[in-house]
Amino acid sequence: MIFNQLDILSENEIERILDTSYRILEEVGLRFEWAPALDTLEARGCMVDRQAMHVRMPRKLVEEAVAGMTPLARPQDYPKIFWAPWIGMNLIEFETKTRRPGRLDDCRNIVNLVNNLENISVSSTGVVPQDVPIEIADVFMAELLFKYSEKIFTTWTYTIETGRDLVEMALAVTGGEEEFRNSKVLNYLAEPVTPLKMPRHMLEIMTLYAQYDQPINMGSMVQVGTTGPATLAGSVALQMAENMAGLAYLYCLGSKSPVALGGPMQTSDMRTGRCLYAAPELSLIHLALVACAHHLGYMSGCTSGLCDANTMDFQCGWERGLSGVLLWAAGSESIGMRGEIGGGEGFSMESLVVENEMGGMLRRISEGIIVNDETLALDIIEKVGIGGNYLYETHSAQHAHDFWQPEVFSRKQYAQFWENYRHIEERAHEKVARILDTSELSLQVDEDVAREIDRIVKARVDKLKSA
Repeated sequence: MIFNQLDILSENEIERILDTSYRILEEVGLRFEWAPALDTLEARGCMVDRQAMHVRMPRKLVEEAVAGMTPLARPQDYPKIFWAPWIGMNLIEFETKTRRPGRLDDCRNIVNLVNNLENISVSSTGVVPQDVPIEIADVFMAELLFKYSEKIFTTWTYTIETGRDLVEMALAVTGGEEEFRNSKVLNYLAEPVTPLKMPRHMLEIMTLYAQYDQPINMGSMVQVGTTGPATLAGSVALQMAENMAGLAYLYCLGSKSPVALGGPMQTSDMRTGRCLYAAPELSLIHLALVACAHHLGYMSGCTSGLCDANTMDFQCGWERGLSGVLLWAAGSESIGMRGEIGGGEGFSMESLVVENEMGGMLRRISEGIIVNDETLALDIIEKVGIGGNYLYETHSAQHAHDFWQPEVFSRKQYAQFWENYRHIEERAHEKVARILDTSELSLQVDEDVAREIDRIVKARVDKLKSA
């Protein structure tokens, strides 16, 4: 069954956008803020101004990179990924509806929650813990995920020091370099500083992960009207240029890392300058970004399905549903990041539960309609005949579980619903509480591996204290 047929751009329009991206790389260039990267690029024929750290990339080289690197997945009709929890600084408290800084126990609860949500397929900690030294908060996040996540995970990596720590953890978990190389247990979201800057820490981490063939998702964050042109096509061209610059750098390294081309593009409120998470223009640029990445043969994921609404009301549902379904129908391999609320104001565990339910509906639609002798049911139709009833047929009982059933969404009749009314956020909170009350995190690695991870974290803490 094919769903990725929602086309917002013609082939000619896609090619014009990508042609502009190639021209940006060749004629405008980028700033690569790390000397070893300049060495690598100059050796492969790029025009390098070392004093300015300015690099212009020949179109031929970038085209070779696009053709020569390995996509993380090929664009095709396969089940979509309902991405990990969004990672922000604040948690939204259900009882008080206030924001507070994320804590390590929040991270533990969110990992536990994700373990028990069937439609959230990639884990994260949801918030950045701020009751630990913020300089190494990313190490504590990775520790929890390595030790307790039952799913593949994604996390922020802020510094090359943390990158090295994560590689150490991964080597301990997988059992050795070759096993680590084949596991693809780590992944890095490489975010150029738009417009057209490749920061040192990003290049260092990319280079480290590339040595072990770990997946890298190029994900610039062009914001239309501020860090990008105030036109949608121009910002998409800039985004793709930055993504392809990272791809070309990996190619010049000789890396075998699989790559995705995506990114959390955003738009601006042109009256206030505020970054928006759910404007209709955001859906348009993400649809265009997916189309451009697929045209080049690469998978793409975007931060769709987010909201600017500050509570779970009609606006919230419409904003999430509109962009999420549009990107799903266009064949985006990942559908946003879950749990965000209020235009990035904070993370809500209740929202994560509701969005898990939304994901269940989309997964059911992704399964499509199975057409075979059993499902066409001609023999049952002949048996029941004209004016009969299928309810008591064995065939109906056999297929009764084929239908998706809600857990948080309500299908109660009107009168029954209002007799004991509970807002959807309250129903979601009950599920959060039930999961956290009845489920505990359990080690997903051997105890000796867990002790090695603890040692790595302690060494980083001690280093910070002695600095």
